[in-house]
Amino acid sequence: EGSGCDCYVFARDVPGADAKALQYRVLEIGDGEDILRFAKNIHGADILALQARVLGIGEAWGCYRFAKDVPSADVQALQERVLEVGNGEDCYIFAKDVPGADVQALQERVLEVGDAWDCYMFAKDVAGADVQALQARVLGIGNGEDCYVFAKIVPGADAKALQARVLEIGASWDCYMFAKDVPSADVQALQERVLETGNGEDCYVFAINIPGADVQALQARVLEVGDAWDCCMFAKDVPGADADELLARSESLRQNH
Repeated sequence: EGSGCDCYVFARDVPGADAKALQYRVLEIGDGEDILRFAKNIHGADILALQARVLGIGEAWGCYRFAKDVPSADVQALQERVLEVGNGEDCYIFAKDVPGADVQALQERVLEVGDAWDCYMFAKDVAGADVQALQARVLGIGNGEDCYVFAKIVPGADAKALQARVLEIGASWDCYMFAKDVPSADVQALQERVLETGNGEDCYVFAINIPGADVQALQARVLEVGDAWDCCMFAKDVPGADADELLARSESLRQNH
């Protein structure tokens, strides 16, 4: 006895196959993928019946695929199911990929149930997205890395507000990345956070990669908390570093290790 996939393949490949009977069997035993392929590829398929089965199965991913790939699909009905059962990512990809999707309704669901990643991907990729509302959600639930990524990749992001959140909750690495990649970043404020919370490697990469970094202040922190490798690399790679002092500290740390 054939599976749903077998019925689809038979309908596709065998001239004169009884598509109606095979579709009936697909509707009876097939999974969402079988139904989608039948709707997409079998001439004369009953799209409404196949769509009804997809809605009955009720998986957000299946509804998204059907809406995206089947030209005569009822986008609104499939979207309603995604809004009912989908997570933030489901709503994001539906809004991004499905012509005729209700961006505002899907965004509302993302703001309700989505995580920070869903919000910044929606803001970046979906025409008509409300960047400020999505940013507010990221500021409310995101970590320092989330705020950095939003500031970096989303046109119209409020870099100042996102930086303030990074300074409040972010790790020193988040501060370094923000200073490196966000053009309007306040390098001095971010550097202060790195000096307070960072280790020797954080200070080294900040000094070598951030224009306007205070080499002397970062070097002092490396001498205080860095290991032998940090001191050696700082001496070798950072213009303006006091190589003699750093190498002496590196040697001392090696001997005492």
